[in-house]
Amino acid sequence: LPMNVVVRSSDGAVSLLVDEIGDVLEVDESTVERPPETMTGAARELVRSVYKLPDRLLLVLDTEQVLNAA
Repeated sequence: LPMNVVVRSSDGAVSLLVDEIGDVLEVDESTVERPPETMTGAARELVRSVYKLPDRLLLVLDTEQVLNAA
């Protein structure tokens, strides 16, 4: 079921449509990394950082870049 996430920017509030909202996670700041070199193009520009989790990567979206791209 798609949901909306509201993000506040310098231009005001914006609603982003997302496929799914998962669990709230606490991450260890020491596990943060830059986006991998294998990520290219627009995707790389929109991801601010990456956290390595035991079974996957958690991508941190750069909301300012997303709003600027729109």
